[in-house]
Amino acid sequence: MSSSHLTFSDASRAMIGLTTWDTALRKARTPILNDFLDVNQSVWPEEPLFSHLCTTLAELGLPRLVRRHPEILTSVLLGVAKLVNEYTKALRQGKLVIVEERIDDDENEIFTDDYDPSMEDHMQESFEYEQLSSEELEKLAESLASSLVTDWGSLVQGVSLLDKVFGYNHGLLDVQGQVGFGIEDGVWKHSGWESLPDLQQRLSSMPELRNLLSRLGRRPSSEGEDIRRFQRRKISYSNDDMIGVESDPSNPASVNGLTTSGSFSAMSLVKLWLFLSKKAEEKLLSYELSGWTDVPTLPLRTKRSDRLPCQSGGPLVICLDTSWSMSGLREQLSKAVVLASVSAAHLQKRECRIVSFSSANNAIDSGVITCDAEGVKRMLDFLSYSFGGGTDVTGALKYAMETIDMTSSDLLLVTDGELPNPPVSTTILSQLETLRHQTGMEIHGLLIGKRESPALDSLCTEVHQFLAEYERQVTPLVRTTKMASSTSLSLFPTRRIGYIDRLSQKRYSFALRAMSNSDSDRVNMRLYKRDKRRRFDDDDDDDDIWSYDGGDEPDTAYTADDRESSKGDEPVESDAYVIRVEESVEKIQHLASLEIEEKRKFLKEELNAELKQKSSSRQILAESISFVGTGLVERDIESRLVILALISQEHVLFIGPPGTSKSMLGRRLSQLCGGPFFQRLFTKFTTPDEIFGPLSLKALENDQYVRCIEGFLPTATVAFLDEIFKANSAILNTLLTILNERQFDNGAGTRRVDCPLKCVIGASNELPESEDLDALLDRFLLRAQVSPVSDEGLLEILSSSQLSKEDSERNYSDGLDEVFRDVSETLPSIEMKRNIGVLIKDVRNFVTDTLGQYVSDRRLIKAARLLRVSAATHGRKQVDLIDVLLLQHMLWTYPQQKDALREFIIDNLTPNNDIVDQSKFLLQGLAAEALTMVKKTMGDVTGKSGAREDDLDTINSIVTELGEIKVLLEQHNNDLERHIALLDDLDNNIWLTPDEAQSVKQNCLPLAVAASTAVSEVLNNATTLILALAPGVIDNDVRSSVIEVLTESSEDISTMFSEDELNMSLKEAKRIFKGDELKNWKKARNSMT
Repeated sequence: MSSSHLTFSDASRAMIGLTTWDTALRKARTPILNDFLDVNQSVWPEEPLFSHLCTTLAELGLPRLVRRHPEILTSVLLGVAKLVNEYTKALRQGKLVIVEERIDDDENEIFTDDYDPSMEDHMQESFEYEQLSSEELEKLAESLASSLVTDWGSLVQGVSLLDKVFGYNHGLLDVQGQVGFGIEDGVWKHSGWESLPDLQQRLSSMPELRNLLSRLGRRPSSEGEDIRRFQRRKISYSNDDMIGVESDPSNPASVNGLTTSGSFSAMSLVKLWLFLSKKAEEKLLSYELSGWTDVPTLPLRTKRSDRLPCQSGGPLVICLDTSWSMSGLREQLSKAVVLASVSAAHLQKRECRIVSFSSANNAIDSGVITCDAEGVKRMLDFLSYSFGGGTDVTGALKYAMETIDMTSSDLLLVTDGELPNPPVSTTILSQLETLRHQTGMEIHGLLIGKRESPALDSLCTEVHQFLAEYERQVTPLVRTTKMASSTSLSLFPTRRIGYIDRLSQKRYSFALRAMSNSDSDRVNMRLYKRDKRRRFDDDDDDDDIWSYDGGDEPDTAYTADDRESSKGDEPVESDAYVIRVEESVEKIQHLASLEIEEKRKFLKEELNAELKQKSSSRQILAESISFVGTGLVERDIESRLVILALISQEHVLFIGPPGTSKSMLGRRLSQLCGGPFFQRLFTKFTTPDEIFGPLSLKALENDQYVRCIEGFLPTATVAFLDEIFKANSAILNTLLTILNERQFDNGAGTRRVDCPLKCVIGASNELPESEDLDALLDRFLLRAQVSPVSDEGLLEILSSSQLSKEDSERNYSDGLDEVFRDVSETLPSIEMKRNIGVLIKDVRNFVTDTLGQYVSDRRLIKAARLLRVSAATHGRKQVDLIDVLLLQHMLWTYPQQKDALREFIIDNLTPNNDIVDQSKFLLQGLAAEALTMVKKTMGDVTGKSGAREDDLDTINSIVTELGEIKVLLEQHNNDLERHIALLDDLDNNIWLTPDEAQSVKQNCLPLAVAASTAVSEVLNNATTLILALAPGVIDNDVRSSVIEVLTESSEDISTMFSEDELNMSLKEAKRIFKGDELKNWKKARNSMT
């Protein structure tokens, strides 16, 4: 064997390979073959280790984590290098084997089969290394790659959850482990992480909770920037009363407009000869100044409110009922409230305190929960606790009043309302009332599980009941999931579920979205439909009831003829029956597989025909994108966005520093269109004449207010407006009309000129701070942050040549006009299914609730139209999930929000599989009911053998329900198959960069394939059961036995756990597994012994 030491050549290849991995991971993906071809090197490390590493890293989500937290990149690359080193050494060293040799002078001696003990003295054992086989190399690579799960699995899950709670800039991931958590910190294995995904999922559907938390602790303040409504108050002259605000123009903070007054300081410009008369009449045209000052106030007995400035309050104080009555689902909802409070406090830059009920003189304080290492540990400790504490709210209230400054804080009591009435003593009530009077403190009650509580009403300023509705909605789903997981219909052995698979399920459990409401309702209705069907009363009719001698119900069903033939000792007949049953089961399973495969084949042919349409339009668009980006480094996204904006007749906004090729993109786009190009740099002093053209002097002679617009914005085809947010009010209104309506008022409203404007590229170094410019910002549907090129990009720029004159003068106007006409004609026929609308709605809710940004209806409508444009340019007849990826360029307001938006879309891009669990539960019930009825009818499903009509009607209704479930599963499976095909073809998507396409493909394709496999299994079960009840497919005498075989669970519990998991202690198992999973672990462990 060759030496196991690494050579200089190995080090050189490793250096190039690690550089390639570095570049790919920064783009949120693993390397592909083309990445290595670009540097004239084969893949590193060599196969099969390369494929296993890429697959494991993608399953863990490490590339996406690196994009969000680049500080861990070095550690990831170091881990990859160590694995490659181990693999290389093992490959070169080989495996140690024992070789036996006989020592004999006669080398040609032939050994016989006769054993001679004396020959042992002539045998010698030696050791040597042997080259590893391909199977052994495969196992070695798989083992090394799986070690990444052990090293990084907990960290990826923990950091991803922290990102959702605190945002990406939380700073808790500290490679050095000095101020946050290091990569190998024990906190990543804390049991508190387990409940976070489920709590996050619950929070996503609770906008009322977010609104409530945003109200808590708000007080009027003259220094506040937010404007909110507060109950009207009057000025008090006691310093013990609550501090409020009153209007104070002498302390001006803003200008509301113009008014008349006698003030010199606020006077506007007036003509000198009018000054004295206006001063005497106090009718000087003045600026209306406004300001606020802090004063003591008292509340007024009125329901009217005023809009007053306010600041974010003090700590969010949550008093939590942790009694036994709050266990179960109520405990989960309560912890969701805590998690929402922690997240809201971080966004509002406040602290969060959790005080749990205990006794009258005691309370349990979780401590201050903030976005730091100690705060996160406190949060995880709280989430890992089980409820079972005290029920007395007195101690919690006393503790909060004595230890927490309530000047700018409110109390939120989270309870099920099972409190004594009155809940506290009169002394405590008096102290609370004094605190309310002095500080304006409010006590809000949040009921869980109930809609009213007199005890809580007597204590709280306001009681909220919206969580009672969530408990009612969630309970059936939880029960259904549990029942389905333990009693699901299973026709085939389940695949092995090891640690990696379970980690992937946990990681992606919150990413799978709910299916469309219509499908969900149809499935949920059937959960209760069988309850309404009449129950079958057992009668004593021997002709209809199966008889069995000895014990309970027989394992195998027999007909009357079989019973007669089985009398005596005739095992041949029994074996023949079993063989017939097995052959019938194989037959219907084969027929079901053929039916499903034929439909899948037909669907794939349709998809392939649709995807293979290489129209001239796509070629023109690809060439246009290439032309716009020629000679520009790291501007692929921007090049695609300007072409997309041009085809969809929308505008694009670039945010970035000067000198980043923004104006070059505009000029290139103008060359593509072939029309007039308009370019201006806005300042605060830019006049309308510079943008819309000067006034026509000839028209003024005729008393007409008309501008000479030729060569200005109203006649341009493409425009580049730099520093657009410096536009003043004199320009703004007219500019908005041109951008939105493509029209210009030229002549004091009497003449409206149509503008040939196709696209405006706006540019700015920063986003507007004034709300007055929000309408202008909303006109730019597509947005991108343009950053300076990286170090590698700079080297590429310095080494490249300038564009040739021939390339810079190229024109595609005719081709693009044709593409635009084709897209415009196709657009009305592009279908947008409900699941796409649901995803868009969820994205908007995420932007509104989590990112805190408003999304206008106009923007959503335009975004939906642009998604149709994306589908049309690819020759598709409907909007697909991959088109929704473009929303990452449309719905963010601040550049730092784009990554969070992108991650949310990718997490929710895979169609949900909720229908699988629900269908399993329904099939299990229908199969049991079908078995009961088939036994009553002796396998007769047509009535030709004397089955009762009522029984046949019941069987037919079961088949009808099975058919409806099958239709839903087929539709869902077709959607998944289409989604998989489009993901597989994502490299050919016009509007996604190759790096973006690879990243999405690596993250979403495995999820989609796994979801499709699960749906196909359940669909096969439903189809097989329908065939088992169909007349003429199998014989009546074996029908009940066939159904019984189909409904038997063939799941081997021991295959659900890896060998390491089965060897762990009970204490470790209790920490990892919960509920039914722990029970299955115990059964599997017992089966081993």
